[in-house]
Amino acid sequence: MVRSRLLIAASVLVAAVPVAAKVTAVKPLQTWTGYMPASVPPLFQQSLATADDLQRVWTTCQVKGTPPTLDFQKRIVLLAVRRNNGVSFASLKLEDGNLKTNVVVTPDVPDRMTCNLVLVDRAGVTSVNGTPVGK
Repeated sequence: MVRSRLLIAASVLVAAVPVAAKVTAVKPLQTWTGYMPASVPPLFQQSLATADDLQRVWTTCQVKGTPPTLDFQKRIVLLAVRRNNGVSFASLKLEDGNLKTNVVVTPDVPDRMTCNLVLVDRAGVTSVNGTPVGK
């Protein structure tokens, strides 16, 4: 009787322990950099999920060349805009469908904004930093 109570108590404790979420590093497939005047309202969007969004950001950030043709069912573009000369994604980690980004910048304040765009696989991504993809 005591033994069965101990087994029940042990199984309840095991069931109550939360399972750690699987965290996967995401590798950038391609990056682009552009610049926009500091007088232009900043872009707050974190990810681009349509060709129209990419074209708008590409033009606003004055990225050289023409935007690539992408399959947005398979890929998304991440965006970071900061008032620094150097802006880059230091890490990209996928956890339970949420792509968490860590952006690093240089310690300066130029008279322009720097845009960093990064192409990544969309597989498994349902949000970026807790925000729906494309917002």
